[in-house]
Amino acid sequence: MRECLLCKKDMKISYGVFGNGCVRNIYSFLNLKMPKKVKLREETLYKNIMKLTNTENINRKQQIWLTDRYLTYQYLNKIPYGNYNSLKNQINYDIQNVKQIKNYEEPKSSKNISLKQAYDLYKKTTKFQNGIDRIIKGDFTDEDSLKALITSISFVFNMSKNKNQFEKNAFKAMQYAFWQTVIEVGGKYFDYELASKLLQNSLEENPKEFIITDDKIIKSIKKDKNFQDKLKEILNNHKNQKSFNVLKGEESLTFENSDLYFAIHIADVELKAEKNEELIWNVNIKLTDKFDFTKFKMPMDYYNDAKSILQSMLSSTLYNLAFISQKLGVVKEYDVIVELCLKVKDGEIIE
Repeated sequence: MRECLLCKKDMKISYGVFGNGCVRNIYSFLNLKMPKKVKLREETLYKNIMKLTNTENINRKQQIWLTDRYLTYQYLNKIPYGNYNSLKNQINYDIQNVKQIKNYEEPKSSKNISLKQAYDLYKKTTKFQNGIDRIIKGDFTDEDSLKALITSISFVFNMSKNKNQFEKNAFKAMQYAFWQTVIEVGGKYFDYELASKLLQNSLEENPKEFIITDDKIIKSIKKDKNFQDKLKEILNNHKNQKSFNVLKGEESLTFENSDLYFAIHIADVELKAEKNEELIWNVNIKLTDKFDFTKFKMPMDYYNDAKSILQSMLSSTLYNLAFISQKLGVVKEYDVIVELCLKVKDGEIIE
């Protein structure tokens, strides 16, 4: 048996170098009219591509290589992720000089990228883009279907099978697009304002520390039950003192609010407090966190705390994908800081 030049599968019945199914796919991809007679399809394909490239008087071996290189170029040209200009220049050179290729030779560009590699990458990016489009359109019924959809396109995070640099660059570009989609979905469908902002900042080339000053987010922090409980606990532990300090590393908190939960999962607490004659605490609090993904998470690491729809969606699955993206330099780490000045009486924030 012989292998199809496009898909490399064994061909049971074929009159040329392409399987019948692949020939139909090629005609559709190039938007060409396909002959009804099977025997004429491959020959007509060669003639069409010779016409498209203004090529004349080449032998059958050169016709096959011209078709191979032309298709490779067109598949790369349809891939929206990654930069293939150098490869396309090499391929275009071989197309222009196809008459120089001897029967026992192969084009130089085919050593850098084969037709099958370009075709496979084109199929992967098409599958990925379809998944991204579905997420953006909100084409999911609940958090489970959304998570299944995200998992179905998570193959772009598996870099172990992509040895060529152009494949690695394409997958990194698709990861970037994936996180941009997560940002859009988080803000559009689930009101994840802070988590979206922090993720967006992490995609910058050199992200700066993020200082939270937005009044809406600060109000969310003050109203957060876990924040209030932690503040009461600290003040109660020092109720017999007129002033005290809490140093970094002595206290931490995990927010209950789902947006804060994912944006600042565990915050270090620094605190300075002084009690006046009216028994009102003047409190200066600094919360810091490093926006990063430092280790692979098991599902229970997040599911134990998951209470909302997005906590389920952005649980271990998204965390682990971000862990991989950080290793590849797509997602970068940086510091997140918020400073609050509060007045507290009887454990309640009064200002």
